[in-house]
Amino acid sequence: MIYTNDEEIIRLVKEFEAGAIPRKEWTHAAHLTVALWYARDHDLDLAVEKMRVGIFNLLKSFDIDLAKEMPYHETLTVFWMRTVFAYLENSNERDSLRQLANNLIKTCGDSGLSLKFYSREVLFSVEALAKYIEPDLTVAEIFDDKLKQQNKS
Repeated sequence: MIYTNDEEIIRLVKEFEAGAIPRKEWTHAAHLTVALWYARDHDLDLAVEKMRVGIFNLLKSFDIDLAKEMPYHETLTVFWMRTVFAYLENSNERDSLRQLANNLIKTCGDSGLSLKFYSREVLFSVEALAKYIEPDLTVAEIFDDKLKQQNKS
């Protein structure tokens, strides 16, 4: 997704808040864009709360029975919000919303980024779904894993 103007982003956020985004359009890029919107105007705790409420609202609009399945993941929500906040801290404050969103998607568009900080066991645990868990991989473990992968090649 490449945004051509800020109005596209404003429309996305309004649809998100209304629970009106079609399921196929609720992509990683859309997640990041809405997270960016909230991160620009709120502190981390409020931005996470707004994302959480909006995601639950969307899940209901997708006719997901939350009593039977729980696709919401608290650790991933907080991880990505923290990532967006870090991105904003290192961005040019004069960039337009469109520029920020497009650069964020380019920079953080890999939805598997969280696996560089979390082991699969921790990230996909029941506990991580329900509450935020700090990353469990250290830089040394990430480096060792990359070496193992290179040695297999």
